[in-house]
Amino acid sequence: MEANGLGSQDFPELKNDTFLRAAWGEDTDYTPVWCMRQAGRYLPEFRETRAAQDFFSTCRSPEACCELTLQPLRRFPLDAAIIFSDILVVPQALGMEVTMVPGKGPSFPEPLREERDLERLRDPVTVASELGYVFQAITLTRRRLAGRVPLIGFAGAPWTLMTYMVEGGSSSTMAQAKRWLYQRPQASHQLLRILTDALVPYLVGQVAAGAQIIFAKDGHFALEELAQAGYEVVGLDWTVAPEKARERVGKTVTLQGNLDPCALYASEEEIGRLVQQMLNDFGPQRYIANLGHGLYPDMDPEHVGAFVDAVHRYSRLLRQN
Repeated sequence: MEANGLGSQDFPELKNDTFLRAAWGEDTDYTPVWCMRQAGRYLPEFRETRAAQDFFSTCRSPEACCELTLQPLRRFPLDAAIIFSDILVVPQALGMEVTMVPGKGPSFPEPLREERDLERLRDPVTVASELGYVFQAITLTRRRLAGRVPLIGFAGAPWTLMTYMVEGGSSSTMAQAKRWLYQRPQASHQLLRILTDALVPYLVGQVAAGAQIIFAKDGHFALEELAQAGYEVVGLDWTVAPEKARERVGKTVTLQGNLDPCALYASEEEIGRLVQQMLNDFGPQRYIANLGHGLYPDMDPEHVGAFVDAVHRYSRLLRQN
């Protein structure tokens, strides 16, 4: 999604554009693959780099983000890089305090509890300038990639961010955030509007800085709506049957997914078999292979490598037959 005139910086020429061609629905020689959270704690080199500073300090260092983004590409022949960052830099830029608690995850010491708490938030217009460090990380990484593969940018959707800001952390039920929807519908709309007004220039800024496609993690309950929303790629989690998803979205959208990440705990032979099944189900074109969610910290990098290699190997075979 390199917008005309936006990504006009003089970046190195792209050598492997398989991922982008699949996203645009063009024929590819093999199925491109990348992994959610491919820059993650399952890599010893990631843990070593991250040990030096706390999580959000790392996010604010373009040099550290660039290094973490590139690490998985040194190990695996992935077809895309995804910038190391976090969705919660947006609430931070709106003036909320967020800390990363080891073993627990993100925590907001002062979540939004009342309608009047919205007055604490900064003007969403200022968010993009607050997040200049993300744009710097993207530009630096795009240069260091030297055209090897495309670079993906991302952001959390307004509702996802609202749940964190109201719940004060991750929540399985999102009961407090849903309570807002029912008891404070106007304030909920106001908050979602503030987040939307912050996210639009942030995503445009990512593209201008050199991100080539924007990834949104989506809900299968709205597949038809998503297919018509103008996205080129819709990501599926592992609870969705590929054939059913294809029926529902039609031939004009590229699907991405959706191996259960826990399948990577299986033997390398079994991973190969599961990948083969997945590729058969999705079909050879208009498809980007990925997991249905992010990699978990205790996963074996060798098994991630086996997943990537199996996608490349079987997808080439599929096209020959």
